Amino acid sequence: MKIAFLGLGKMGAGMAHCLLAAGHSLRVWNRDAAKMTPLERAGAVACKSPEGAAEGAQLVISSLMDDASVRAVFGGPGGLIASMVPGAIHLCVTTISPGCAEWLAAQHVDHGSRYLSGPVVGRPDAAAEGRLVLLLAGEPTALEEVQPVCKAFAYTVVPLPGPARTANSQKLCVNFFVIALIEAMAECYTFAEKTGASREMMEQFFANSLAHPGLKQYASRMKQRDAEAPVGFSMRGGLKDVLLMLDAASEAGCPLDLAQLIETKMQWCIAAGLGDADWSEIQEATREGAGLGSAATLLRTE
Repeated sequence: MKIAFLGLGKMGAGMAHCLLAAGHSLRVWNRDAAKMTPLERAGAVACKSPEGAAEGAQLVISSLMDDASVRAVFGGPGGLIASMVPGAIHLCVTTISPGCAEWLAAQHVDHGSRYLSGPVVGRPDAAAEGRLVLLLAGEPTALEEVQPVCKAFAYTVVPLPGPARTANSQKLCVNFFVIALIEAMAECYTFAEKTGASREMMEQFFANSLAHPGLKQYASRMKQRDAEAPVGFSMRGGLKDVLLMLDAASEAGCPLDLAQLIETKMQWCIAAGLGDADWSEIQEATREGAGLGSAATLLRTE
């Protein structure tokens, strides 16, 4: 199967390397051409445009930033969909809104190509090691065809019944749980420090209570306030997802009060200079509110 891979950020690069390691032929494109060099050295064909990468491809995988970047590449008369081979499959692994997924699906139906939403669960290290969870929904024949390919970067593929947008709603549910848990840990750590209780004991409690390694990493990272640890998911990226959650919840008539609180704290963190920090640095907004000082305070005094 001829595969095109568009978008080589922290997640996309890891997935693309896994596809190459599994023996797939790969044509790649990224807006920042320098990010294509490691893939080219590993055997991929670097292309100057999305259309060049997708030329003749049976499967186009996109790992872009958000709704706007997806629409910019795939939409309009000169967009990528118009140049795709009839019957080809577009798998979007970006966390986009359910509405954007619905738009993509309709565009592909009109063109005669097939669309799948496949947002992934996992951090960049999991992407590089092929340990992602893939939530997959959309055109049934395409869903069957891509699963063997996706096993190169996803150790678990979860086919979901229903239209493509179902996978995006599922991903927002997952991410809401993670960031809500991060906010709960942030408040626990801050409350413990403010009242003279033990942050160390809370870290042990979280580590024993949370079975998933990624959540244990958050428990440790937040207790240490380790700003030097690699960024798994940036504050700006997290805010984008929280806003998607709030939009989807509003459309469904389902208030998410905690998500609104988290949005406020993320906006504060970004305004305070923590936009490129890991989203778990939301703890710093809680510390600032408690008068304990934060990483943002240090940034302002440097």
